[in-house]
Amino acid sequence: MGERTDCIADDEILYRRVPLAWYDKTTGLLKDEAFAPHKTNDLTGLSLARERFKSLEQAAQGQPGKQYYVAVLRAADLRANEIRIEQTPPEDPSHAELPDLNADNRKESRTLQLQRILVELVVSVLGPFDS
Repeated sequence: MGERTDCIADDEILYRRVPLAWYDKTTGLLKDEAFAPHKTNDLTGLSLARERFKSLEQAAQGQPGKQYYVAVLRAADLRANEIRIEQTPPEDPSHAELPDLNADNRKESRTLQLQRILVELVVSVLGPFDS
């Protein structure tokens, strides 16, 4: 029987790609927008990468020619704050989503609150990395 890849363990590290404009390296402050759902890209949930399946450099890949930071989170910290994490789609075990932050609810007060909580839960911000 093969290893299950759909269960995101509490000890897993998750990555969130962050555009340069949303992190101030001088002050170490990450803007709430780093966890804002995109109106077309995050239809089913806010995208994250799983460290088990992607390197930091892979997680930082975005638009060619641009640079990105990577925010590092722990699955246990998200769950402790009642933030759901799902591995989706089944054919891509490296991808995870936060279904409670999505395109449909991106402007709701609960989503904005979750964005602020996620900023506080970030373990570190690494980079920048070239795409």
